[in-house]
Amino acid sequence: MKASHLAPGLLAISAFTGTVLAGDVVGHAVVAKRLTKKALIPTTYNLRGTATPVTEAEASSVNEFDRMVVMLQGKTKMPKAPETVTLEQRNGRFDPDLVVVPIGSTVQFPNADPIFHNVFSLSRAQAFDLGFFPKGQSRSVKFTREGIVQVYCHIHANMYAAIVVTANTFYMKPAADGSFAWENVPAGHYRVIAWHKVTGTSQTELDVPESGTAEVTIRVPLDAEPRP
Repeated sequence: MKASHLAPGLLAISAFTGTVLAGDVVGHAVVAKRLTKKALIPTTYNLRGTATPVTEAEASSVNEFDRMVVMLQGKTKMPKAPETVTLEQRNGRFDPDLVVVPIGSTVQFPNADPIFHNVFSLSRAQAFDLGFFPKGQSRSVKFTREGIVQVYCHIHANMYAAIVVTANTFYMKPAADGSFAWENVPAGHYRVIAWHKVTGTSQTELDVPESGTAEVTIRVPLDAEPRP
């Protein structure tokens, strides 16, 4: 961790001792209630003005933690180096349908289907339209602003993915049981944020100690009305 990323108080202590005061975070995301049928339908863009229903088979097969990202946000930004990731169009879907990347990263959109797709977003964080392109071709977008980018296809109303662009180091998808953890987090006060594809943002507060482990539980009310 570079000294320039630390709060002034930590800078002074670090300069005196030659060490960074940091603790570990162990957390657990909890689904507060089961999703209702209404909440199971994600926000979609449809040129025809109708919603694409989610089948019972699709609903029962969903692990809600696969549709969730957890992040720490503090007073200072601690971005990771930009990455290049792939969000493929295959079998009429985006695969994966949720990715989280550091700010400045590039996402590639290859088309593996024997049909045309037109990938676009109207999101405030970054709007784009990649136009129509066939199987075997790919387009890419560099994401330069922090935020949630919701991605759709002009041709296929059921296609929906989300790209979470973050300026902080500490982020991840929870494990299958909702657990998550970070090591060597600089001591201080943080917000723990969980963003879910259906219900949007939930958050709680956390104080990371100068040494040792901080434990946190964040509850995600998945029976709530869908939010952007």
